[in-house]
Amino acid sequence: MKLELLDNDPFNAPTPGQSLTDAPGKWQWEQPAQISDPIEAFEKVLASLQDPLTTETVNKLMYVGVSIETILSGIMVKMFGEGVFSPDVAELIKPQLARYLIRQANENGIKVNIVNKFPKPPMDDGKTLDLLKQFRPEEYSKLMKDIDSKPTEEPKGFVTRGEEQ
Repeated sequence: MKLELLDNDPFNAPTPGQSLTDAPGKWQWEQPAQISDPIEAFEKVLASLQDPLTTETVNKLMYVGVSIETILSGIMVKMFGEGVFSPDVAELIKPQLARYLIRQANENGIKVNIVNKFPKPPMDDGKTLDLLKQFRPEEYSKLMKDIDSKPTEEPKGFVTRGEEQ
């Protein structure tokens, strides 16, 4: 048993709606953005991306397959959270920053993943039952027993006819 789990107090959390009673303007994102000009915001992010340590980190992220979309979303959320610029400005500068990162990846011979892939289709029922049988055999047996004991009804139409007389 992990003892550190016992150290977590489940009641040590804000009560629902507590943020609505805080004084307005307490957080960075509740203040006007420091930068409202998209060109200035682009130049600020570009300057941070050109830092050698950041460049190396971003190149490694792109090399291992993290999409440019994910990298830029993380940067934009950080900048918004710090009150640097608004989400609107962030969305306006994303395409230009993506072009910069694509060029940087190409210059370094990195095969770049630009956008996230669509999620895989959900697991089918057969696979779900196989996994249930493998990992929770008691639950699988109970489920199969319930299915077998249910009476099968004849399918009915939307409008059923009365008994024939």
